[in-house]
Amino acid sequence: MRKGFSLILCGFVLSACSGSGIPGLSGEAAKVSLQSTPPGANASLSSGGSCKTPCTLPAPDKAGDYNVTFGLAGYTAVSMPIHVSMSKEHWYSFETPTVEPNPVTAVLQSTTPPPGRKR
Repeated sequence: MRKGFSLILCGFVLSACSGSGIPGLSGEAAKVSLQSTPPGANASLSSGGSCKTPCTLPAPDKAGDYNVTFGLAGYTAVSMPIHVSMSKEHWYSFETPTVEPNPVTAVLQSTTPPPGRKR
């Protein structure tokens, strides 16, 4: 009886030590949220990856300065800087990236004049 109880207790202890049970070891990747006005712009991260706004991309896995470029037909392209720093939640945690600013929001300017306005 005592041996069975010990095995059950061991199982609970081991399950508590899994990556999802310990803060900082969840394995969840950091993301960069990208938004634009108007929506539907192609957003490209200088570390790689692109998507149509609104969207999210994986954060760069190294500290440093990066750019996000937003482009949409009929609008002037916009490039915005982001800064990635690495930190640990606990001494036993993996380093995780923190992105500033997050979300990254761009307001695109139309390249065509408004209706009724002459150039």
